[in-house]
Amino acid sequence: MTRRTLVRTLIAGLVFLCVFAVLVWFVYRPWALNWGSTVEEIARSMPGDEVLEQPTFNATRAVTIEATPEEIWPWVVQIGYRRAGFYSYDSLDNDGIPSAERILPEYQDLEVGDLIPLTKSANVRVTELEAPKSMVLLFEVPGTWSSATWVWGLYPEDDTRTRLVTRLRVNARRIPSRILLDLGEIVMMRKCMLGIKRRAEKIHSGARSPVAEQSYPVED
Repeated sequence: MTRRTLVRTLIAGLVFLCVFAVLVWFVYRPWALNWGSTVEEIARSMPGDEVLEQPTFNATRAVTIEATPEEIWPWVVQIGYRRAGFYSYDSLDNDGIPSAERILPEYQDLEVGDLIPLTKSANVRVTELEAPKSMVLLFEVPGTWSSATWVWGLYPEDDTRTRLVTRLRVNARRIPSRILLDLGEIVMMRKCMLGIKRRAEKIHSGARSPVAEQSYPVED
């Protein structure tokens, strides 16, 4: 390879990296941070916002579900590692155990102060809970971020449709952690929210109430 060819290759590589960075920062990142949410939902205050005043990562996502808050709420409160799972990619966040396809009665009596496992070694604490409206989760992961809040909100649009809104606010200490959150976190969260949507709408369309679902046998 001649010197001129090497220079051209380096310039082409630099241009590619610059274009890639611009696309990530101005196109992909805004989409990832605010997937599905409206301007009003992004600006609206949610419970738990006061915990972290200046987070390094602040993402608000939303999806419309053809179901009532009462039908959606049971799916939200039973999330967790080796509980109902996270309705996402189970091989990545639930040891390969499929997320629950029905409401599990033993995980419905959630209270403020309870711990919800995220992994084998990490838990999240319930700090606020108002059924069937909102839930605030607070967690710390030493060495990765100092603290974070994960908020769930249910906002009815009419008698049959509800907006499910989540807000994740994180103070990330390390650059790799920030990059991972910006680029990859949306993949799991989007799958999770769509998983709740599918399950809640299945019950709603079948004219079965969450209470009826709770009478089903518990999965192993």
